[in-house]
Amino acid sequence: MVTKKLKKNLQATAELIRKNQRIILACHCNPDGDALGSMLGLGLGINQLNNKLVCMLCADEVPERYILLPGARQIKQRYQKDADLAISVDCGGINQLSRIEEPFNRSKRIIEIDHHVYRTRFGDIQLVDQAACSVAEIVFYLLKELKVRIDKKIAECLLTSIIVESLSFSRQDVQTSTFEICCQLMGSRVNFREISDRYYWKKRLSAIHLSGLCLARTKLIARNQLAWSIVTKRDFEAFKGQQEDVDSVPDDMMMIEGIKVSILFREVEDNILRVSLRSRDHVDIGFLASIYGGGGHHDIAGCRIHNNSKTIEKFIRQACQLIYKNKSHG
Repeated sequence: MVTKKLKKNLQATAELIRKNQRIILACHCNPDGDALGSMLGLGLGINQLNNKLVCMLCADEVPERYILLPGARQIKQRYQKDADLAISVDCGGINQLSRIEEPFNRSKRIIEIDHHVYRTRFGDIQLVDQAACSVAEIVFYLLKELKVRIDKKIAECLLTSIIVESLSFSRQDVQTSTFEICCQLMGSRVNFREISDRYYWKKRLSAIHLSGLCLARTKLIARNQLAWSIVTKRDFEAFKGQQEDVDSVPDDMMMIEGIKVSILFREVEDNILRVSLRSRDHVDIGFLASIYGGGGHHDIAGCRIHNNSKTIEKFIRQACQLIYKNKSHG
């Protein structure tokens, strides 16, 4: 649903895109399907306009599972020139751009396209809709405002974004408008089943092994309402896996009967853990992530913490407190 405020910002964003020639797009580091699908869909769309020089950026390499997305091989990790306009996609704060923050700060104007509840604004225009299930929904409306023809390649990117971010349409923020957008995207004759299988359902053997390891390590606490697990760099090395291989583990832990919060700690550096959080029944884990400099939504969020037993124990204890607090207010 397009509100009056969103419509106004869509118009302002479209006007800036039309007026400027050298445009950079960037998504957050450790990119997921929503970030990549949305950025690629927007980039391919802007390329249809006359006299545009578009560069798509990400601080990290495109995960193997998304490398076949249209335009994915065009994504760069550096940009040396000065841009007229910089557009961030799926970023809750400028720090999520990581190493490509510098070209953003050098650009003349900055636009944020995002849907996170917990976020820190940094641009001139915030094209933000917290009710949107995925950033792709906002990009879809923007392409319509730009009068861009949504072809099969753009549709594949946006559908991937929606399918991955909505957990194949299972999240509570999926709306009727989500399905309406998908219906219009499928009008491009894109193969929905193939996209769903390729980018969401199919996994590499290393992902199956690592997911199984994480699930076998799962511990239940807080009267069996919180599930948590951890995966180390040594585990990734043992199975020749990648960070993306365990992305679905927090969602898998949420399938355990009675679980309200799931936490996956994954070692990314010797002293840093990347934390992925999921919740249900209105337990606001986005608030907990924001305390540690992260962000996201009420029911799906992430952050980074120091890799030591005291910090892990404190984090788990705070998550338990959220569950008990939510119950007392229920």
